[in-house]
Amino acid sequence: MREATDWEPSDDEIAWTKTNLEPLQIGGTWAPQGLEYERTGEAALRLVSIVNHDGTREAHTRVCKVLEMMDWTVDDDDVERVVNQPTPDEVAANQQSELERIQSIVSSWVCPDDECEEPLVNAQLDRCEWVNYGQHTFHNPETGEDGEADRWLAHITCEGCGTIIPMQPLDYGYIAGEDLFYTWVTNNYRYRVLTREDTVALIDAGGQGIPLGSIIDGVEVPPHMQGTYCLRAPILDEEE
Repeated sequence: MREATDWEPSDDEIAWTKTNLEPLQIGGTWAPQGLEYERTGEAALRLVSIVNHDGTREAHTRVCKVLEMMDWTVDDDDVERVVNQPTPDEVAANQQSELERIQSIVSSWVCPDDECEEPLVNAQLDRCEWVNYGQHTFHNPETGEDGEADRWLAHITCEGCGTIIPMQPLDYGYIAGEDLFYTWVTNNYRYRVLTREDTVALIDAGGQGIPLGSIIDGVEVPPHMQGTYCLRAPILDEEE
């Protein structure tokens, strides 16, 4: 089932995989996009199903490469079912199931400082600082192609000890929730992304928002905020 590849995983990709697999019970399932694995042992997975797509097959090959570096094994010789592209309802159901599984994991995350171990859900999630770490190579599982993009991390502050904790954007989104993920604080302003319905209501009421490009007031805009239409509000002194 797996194909040859010259791709090598980064430390972040290995750490992300460990974060997803270590809490998984034997018999439990892990379902990254288009793939479904069952944990069959302490360090063993079995490929249960795979979407019939070149990008997904490449993604499975890369998962196998990561697991090999973690000293895990993958049984993909006897896939139970190879499915075609799922329906929109199936996609939505799978995404919701995966979101709930991930949220159950992130709720147990604690501060990396061994002397603290404060739950990260108690951190100052509304005071996230987005930091650009520069260019890195990424893989698009939909197309099977590699590309380059700026690597952004979300810095949060531990409520217990004040440690600055860099987080992958998706991990921050899982632990903070969608509203905080699409809220950005910079230069004493708070930008909140408006939904289509909120935008219509604002315009109908005579109000005005602000569109975000790649830079505003000399500051780089995080990628997930670029191209959005936002409300901008000053941060009051008592919020500081």
